[in-house]
Amino acid sequence: MSGFDLRFMSVGYKLRDFFRPRINILEEVGVKPGFHVLDDGCGPGGYIIPLAKLVGESGMVYALDIHSLAVRKVQDIV
Repeated sequence: MSGFDLRFMSVGYKLRDFFRPRINILEEVGVKPGFHVLDDGCGPGGYIIPLAKLVGESGMVYALDIHSLAVRKVQDIV
C-alpha cells in the first residue's frame, strides 16, 4: 500500500465516520471501561480514539495491521 492509498483511505473513512460515528458501533458491541481491545486491521485508526475513550484509563487498545504505513499513522494519532 502506498502513502497515497493510505491517505485516500483515510479521507474515505473520515467521511464514513461523519455519517456513522465509530463510537456508536462500539457502544452497540458493548465495549466498557477496563476492556482490553485489539483493533485487527486498524488501517488509518478510525476506531482508536473512540476505543480509547470507551476503555478509559483502566483499559488498553492495541492496533495491528499488515501495512507498516497504517501502524505509523496510528502511532501519530496517539
